[in-house]
Amino acid sequence: MSKPHITDFTCPNCSEQFQIEQWNVINATENPEASQKLLRGSLFHQTCPRCGKSLHVLYTCLYTNHDKKFVISLQPQRDQPAATPLMPHYTMRLEHTLADFVERARILDAGLDDMALEIMRMVLLAQIQKKFPDKNVTSLRFDSVQDDEIYFQIDPANPRDQIKIPMPYFWSMEDKLKDSGLRPDLAGYAVMNGNWVRQSGILNCLLPKKPEQPQENETD
Repeated sequence: MSKPHITDFTCPNCSEQFQIEQWNVINATENPEASQKLLRGSLFHQTCPRCGKSLHVLYTCLYTNHDKKFVISLQPQRDQPAATPLMPHYTMRLEHTLADFVERARILDAGLDDMALEIMRMVLLAQIQKKFPDKNVTSLRFDSVQDDEIYFQIDPANPRDQIKIPMPYFWSMEDKLKDSGLRPDLAGYAVMNGNWVRQSGILNCLLPKKPEQPQENETD
């Protein structure tokens, strides 16, 4: 059932024990406030009442959005599968870290094709590293879509350090993926990241199309 429960928690900094509100299932329609906290990244944030330590408490969580047809499972134990039923015709994603879970929720909530976005992310990252080798950019974290532009965070420690990409650039990636016919038909949960993209072979959608060979006219 989509509602929180109260559980005991021990501060790893000072060993103070206190109670926290924990969400294991979040339905975006039934729980819009919890959904917004998740998208802002504050849902898992706790502050120790004794020492004031700022903490992110990690636990298994399932986030569903029936209007936008996606479900994301946060499973901190990497050796454990998503302990939730399969949902046909839904985009189903599995994440193991809180940062990836929040980012995936933001991507799908924005209505973006995350497979095309992962391709675009890899291309952008390679371009930035080549153009600005001294900046040591190792990741791009999706932040939001605003005014037909996609914003990525360059430095996780500095949220204001961002780049923005025009939506037409993303749409071109979608078109290349669609036209290539290489898009895998996924069944069940998938960990959609750079490793998956490299292993899947869908980067071949960026290769130039081979010209079609003219058909010879048949003669009697």
